[in-house]
Amino acid sequence: MKPTTANYDFRIDALTPETLRLSRFVDYVDALRGIFGATEDVYFHQVRKGSAVLEFAASQKAAPRIEKRLQLLGTTDMPADMAAQWTNINRYLRRDGASARLMRKGGKVALAQFAGIRTPLAQEAIVHESGTLDGVVVGVKGVDDSVPIWLKADDGALLKCNARRDIARQLAPLFDTYVRVAGKGKWRRGDDARWTLEEFDIQSFERLDETPLEQQVRDIQAIANNGWNELEDTQAAWHELRAD
Repeated sequence: MKPTTANYDFRIDALTPETLRLSRFVDYVDALRGIFGATEDVYFHQVRKGSAVLEFAASQKAAPRIEKRLQLLGTTDMPADMAAQWTNINRYLRRDGASARLMRKGGKVALAQFAGIRTPLAQEAIVHESGTLDGVVVGVKGVDDSVPIWLKADDGALLKCNARRDIARQLAPLFDTYVRVAGKGKWRRGDDARWTLEEFDIQSFERLDETPLEQQVRDIQAIANNGWNELEDTQAAWHELRAD
């Protein structure tokens, strides 16, 4: 194993190495890869007894960055990719009738507690509602009547949607273009109190103007007798109008 400065244990309380199924082991490792956020610099070491303990080691280069990232676990500041894997791990644990802790190897205080089966049911909710999503079209691919569409949101999150083939054909030429899609979505609130999009059926869309705000303001100011030139801070006024 490469030289390391940090080793981590993921302790699953209700399982043992003998009862941890291979398929679920793969699920946990894949989700933890997202938690660490540095797949090239994190190495799986072993599964130890003492429940089922999955041990990982971080390289010297990645250890400081991973330590900083792990401090966000379970907080409202978790980045979207980490929050998604936090939710996945808790879902796997509930299915396994277990909970888990992520710890530094040899440490006594958990870096994070994954409630799993202990998650109060009241914290979970699923909502189906109509709405809109904004993002850049980054994928249109499928052979069925319902075609998967991927949008990249402003925060970098990938939003998976579906659309009828006729709508998908219209979206395909708009690859790498900023759009607003309207439809009906399925949202889940997980044990981290965050809402995540699970499904979104696109019913219509519109192409959004990607002209920078500053240029839009200058274009309006160029129109004679428009009143905007009399404002002290036109961009602040524009932001206020857009917020309404």
